[in-house]
Amino acid sequence: MESIHLVTELLHFVIPYLIKQVQLIKGAPEQVRSLHSELQFIEKSLKQYESYDRIFMEDNTVQEWLIQIRSLVPETKGIFNTYKTAKHVQNQRTWPNRWLNAVPHVLELRDIGKRVKKMKKKIEEINSYKNKYCLESQVAKPKRNSEWLERQRREVEEENVEGFEVAIQQVTSMLLTKALTREVVSIVGTTGSGKTTLAKKIYRTMSKQFEHPAWAFVPSIYSMRDLLLDILKDLMPIGEETLKLDDVRLAQKLRNFLQGKKYLVVIDGVEETQLWETLRKEKVFPNENHGSRLLLTTRSTRVASLASSSRDHLHKMDPLDETSRWTLLKKLVFKDGRCYPELEHLGKQIATKCDGLPLAIVSLASLLDRDKRYGQWVDIISNVSWYLNQQDSPPCFGILDLTYHTTIPEHLRKCLLYLGAYPSGSEILARQVINLWVAEELVKDEGGSKAEEIAWRYLEDLFSLSLIEVVRKRSDGGIRKFRIHEIWRMFCVLKSERTGFLQIHTKFVSHSSNKTPWRLSIHHELRCILSNNQDYLPDICTLLCFHDRDSHDSKGSKLDFDRSPCLTVLDVGSTRVSKVDENIKRSCLLKYLKLNHPSLNRLPRTLFSLPNLQTLDIKNTCVMFPYLPSGIWGMQNLRHLLLPPYTMLPKRSDQSRKCLWHLQTLSTITPDGNTAALIFHSRFPSLIKLSLNSQEMENTKRCLERLYKLGCLQKLKIINRAVFPVPRTFPTSLVKVSLVKTDLAADDVMRMLEYLDHLQVLKLLKRSIRGPELEMKPNSFPQLRFLFMEEILVKTWRMGDGAMGILEELTITRCHELESLPKQLRHLHNIRHVKVNSPSHGLRRELEQLNVQQCEVQIHF
Repeated sequence: MESIHLVTELLHFVIPYLIKQVQLIKGAPEQVRSLHSELQFIEKSLKQYESYDRIFMEDNTVQEWLIQIRSLVPETKGIFNTYKTAKHVQNQRTWPNRWLNAVPHVLELRDIGKRVKKMKKKIEEINSYKNKYCLESQVAKPKRNSEWLERQRREVEEENVEGFEVAIQQVTSMLLTKALTREVVSIVGTTGSGKTTLAKKIYRTMSKQFEHPAWAFVPSIYSMRDLLLDILKDLMPIGEETLKLDDVRLAQKLRNFLQGKKYLVVIDGVEETQLWETLRKEKVFPNENHGSRLLLTTRSTRVASLASSSRDHLHKMDPLDETSRWTLLKKLVFKDGRCYPELEHLGKQIATKCDGLPLAIVSLASLLDRDKRYGQWVDIISNVSWYLNQQDSPPCFGILDLTYHTTIPEHLRKCLLYLGAYPSGSEILARQVINLWVAEELVKDEGGSKAEEIAWRYLEDLFSLSLIEVVRKRSDGGIRKFRIHEIWRMFCVLKSERTGFLQIHTKFVSHSSNKTPWRLSIHHELRCILSNNQDYLPDICTLLCFHDRDSHDSKGSKLDFDRSPCLTVLDVGSTRVSKVDENIKRSCLLKYLKLNHPSLNRLPRTLFSLPNLQTLDIKNTCVMFPYLPSGIWGMQNLRHLLLPPYTMLPKRSDQSRKCLWHLQTLSTITPDGNTAALIFHSRFPSLIKLSLNSQEMENTKRCLERLYKLGCLQKLKIINRAVFPVPRTFPTSLVKVSLVKTDLAADDVMRMLEYLDHLQVLKLLKRSIRGPELEMKPNSFPQLRFLFMEEILVKTWRMGDGAMGILEELTITRCHELESLPKQLRHLHNIRHVKVNSPSHGLRRELEQLNVQQCEVQIHF
């Protein structure tokens, strides 16, 4: 009887528990859907509150509620992503494996159900606090404005900044002393004080007085090799042999070049004494009696004192005086510089509150320019005062935050914050940022426009708003590389961490808080994060690694995706990765994957079955794929595929008629007969950019014969020897064509390309064409704007009347057989730049006598 009673008691306890567990398991999908709906509501609420100007929300309880509710978003998304991953993994299994893994799958669903209930309870508690302590009257109504906000005036530093006249005279006099010895002058000042602006103005006016001028920028995490290369690039053409030199030999090459010459070198951003000590120790800049000068900008008085020849050669940036502040503000807000009388008193007060920092004035000017009513300016004065009195923010951040919320259009804000992930001074590759924005869904397809097209417009808008600085342009004039202004980068880091948008880990400091990071940017070795059992790894969605190239881990890191199943973006930068685990198949949410180190020579085939992957960039690895795995045909969301050389596409099975509908970039593939068939059957209907690494000329020719089937193709690059087909088979949609080492007959190239209606950029590089004569027929290349020729084997170049009628830029490099330029070039009305590097003797004599109006001619002998 006792045993029966014991069993009865046990069942009385166990049955309710089992029922509860079954309810958790069965209810998990519905609970997850409910939580997802709540997540969408939370995000919309946050978006609504973030549209309120923070300066109108001074109540601490409101701020605390926003912080707490925002901190739940990453974990809530993590739960939802875990459920999607578990469901995908189970569905991918065969029926026998589903039965074998039924118990682990059920237990996982049970755990997800528990997490959902716990999260919903947290949300209820936080909302109860808000209802209890936060009054609606404490939160101001948002100021809505449906119209596009006017763009900030750009190029401010060149034309608009006032008050530097005295500083220019002082620094110029320091540089133009009668001393023949090499002198060093330093400009010292805080962030945003105008050091770089002043240096640029001086460099622009004085560079012509020196035989060899050069400008270089030093990022906070710098490489001596990159710095030396930047200086050399301004002084001479750089070949492949120079790029292979180490620091010591580069320093020697620069020193040898400068010896016996009068030079002016500006180094912008020297913040460490060690950098100057290294340059001095290596004697990079010869100290001879030729009147050479060095100009440094720095925030450190210690660096300036160490580098400058004397205290007389140190210029300290003073804040703009009252008159200059007001003059600058007027010039930015009022086009004619004439302020309305009733606003002048208010405007002077606002200018005074900017503490004489040019960047602060520029930031406020766009806000004032939007609304020139008296009442609005009165409001701004009080708001700026509140911001400037904050004790926990660096100087000027309050004004930047005000500009962020009121001047930068809403759709650009998160795109701007994302740039805070990059280390200080980084030259950011525009194409990479565009693909990241799309993968993060910061930009989406809209109407008939692809997300990438919209993202490029967003990037141009950031430039127009003076938030980024273009470092290098593409051949068509677009942005290739850029930097975010340092003060804005610092703002983005602070703003991102306060809002939970992004967290930064550096080698010395972790800026993370107790909140679960949603996006994580690592500025040191990825191994340091992966080797620690971080609680946040299971919920993290974005992991970006910006690795210091000088501290590679010799063993490399193993990417184990079991620890971070919710990843949607993974960029390991130049981190040495030894192995990518087979369990990458669990990362079904992954949209962006970049592996960039040549030490990686193998990838699991399961990588090519990820259903949501949009960008796969493995072009710099040493992975050898004779043929890509056939699973790639199932990757229906793939948009950009960047591959290492000698990779071929897989054949489709006869039963499969799948197309890669969204694929826009395919680079670089080795064409074969199968590639030609795939092109012919339109398996890439949206392809915009194609790079071919030609290995067998006949196979390449067969592909080129079928290019007309790619109706969206805009950019084509062919590498290595090739043969053009006889009929004109290139699609008329082509905008850019690059030929590298193709060894094509010049006549064949002209015949194929000369009547492409939309061709704007033509690059003929490294023995791409040969023949005694390059002849352009009359009225050919009607839309060509940029022509680049490098090491082509052509002696004579002829042009018919009307050829290249709108050409803007011509670059000729090491074309040693080319003896002269066509006379018709002198009559082109749109040409603005002619650059010639290492010309032949005959061409050199002709260029020395060349006189083309409205055209800048640069010649490097």
